[in-house]
Amino acid sequence: MSKLKWGLQSSPQHVSYCELLELWQKADSLGYDSAWLFDHFIPITGLRTGPCFEGWTLLSALAAQTTRLHVGCLVTSVIYRHPAVLAKMGATLDVITSGRLELGIGAGWFEAETLAFGMPFPRTGERLAQLDEALQVIRMLWTQDYSDFTGRHFTLTQARCEPKPLQKPTPTIWVGGQGEKVTLRIVAKRADGWDMDMLPLDVYDHKLEVLSGHCERAERDPATVQKTIHFAGVIAEDEHNAQKRAETLAQQWNTSVAELRGRVLVGTPQQAAEQLMTYVDRGVGHFVLSLAAPYDLKMVELYINEVAPLVERLMENR
Repeated sequence: MSKLKWGLQSSPQHVSYCELLELWQKADSLGYDSAWLFDHFIPITGLRTGPCFEGWTLLSALAAQTTRLHVGCLVTSVIYRHPAVLAKMGATLDVITSGRLELGIGAGWFEAETLAFGMPFPRTGERLAQLDEALQVIRMLWTQDYSDFTGRHFTLTQARCEPKPLQKPTPTIWVGGQGEKVTLRIVAKRADGWDMDMLPLDVYDHKLEVLSGHCERAERDPATVQKTIHFAGVIAEDEHNAQKRAETLAQQWNTSVAELRGRVLVGTPQQAAEQLMTYVDRGVGHFVLSLAAPYDLKMVELYINEVAPLVERLMENR
């Protein structure tokens, strides 16, 4: 396996721009490989009130004030922007960041948000069909001088995207989602990588089997699908502190600590590293720690300075 990558995702809700900028610049200086936002217009947790920045505008601002992080949204909703417009946005951002864009995209899910803003919210099958076409449109615009496309949802007629992204052949395109019949088929056919939140290992193993089947039918080696997982974290230097914090989070999520451990990175740096190794063994190469405000900057340091080296050391000793 190629070198592991380490990222963080900061939800741009209930937070100031200064706090977000401090976090991203800290991640940049600490050696993180990537930083991500989400693509929503209102908060997605709690009462869904309060401040929430628009993802792509904020992404450009934060990217311009960092130097090495690859940047993106986990994940952009295909129903919010015409894919040709998104391709232009992505190409522009890749150029101004000297080749640091990662394009995460999915079918979208937040119906209340779209209705509040007067946007259409097609049924799931239609959104997935849009996603399938959008991926073709974006890759075409990023690689061809002139693009023609006639689909059920999108049409291009001698469309041009100049300047092209700096990354060749294109920036990495990640599809997020876990739907077994269609989403994972789209991953196998169209995407460079698959993004998923942390799942219990038996569930994740099943998803990998389904993805492998779609890859076989698409005549693609499943190993060529890059894999990332993102997850909340409860990481502390001593086990007692980690356990107490996990109990608090479990109460907030109305679940048990045992169930929490299947979906959240919990424990000391050593325990967290051992938990992540189970996903390394399944081909995951990019691990993204998701943070909500107020940001735990101590955990941000522990993750990259202690957890990441421990995982890489465990890999070397295999």
